[in-house]
Amino acid sequence: MSQFGMQMPGGRVQRGATPDVYTGLMALAVVALLAACVMVFIQGGKLGTNNSAIGLQDPDNIRLN
Repeated sequence: MSQFGMQMPGGRVQRGATPDVYTGLMALAVVALLAACVMVFIQGGKLGTNNSAIGLQDPDNIRLN
């Protein structure tokens, strides 16, 4: 029977997929990128107008606080 790809009931236990090393590395990379984005947003808030990270400064009057 095995030559036709048939399986007997109760023969093999199906297990769910488990995370491997690459999944852990991907999760670590996502955390590192998120931390970098937060740091850039915080530092941008210090330089932007009215402490806004997305506020634009006047091109003729750029100040670093």
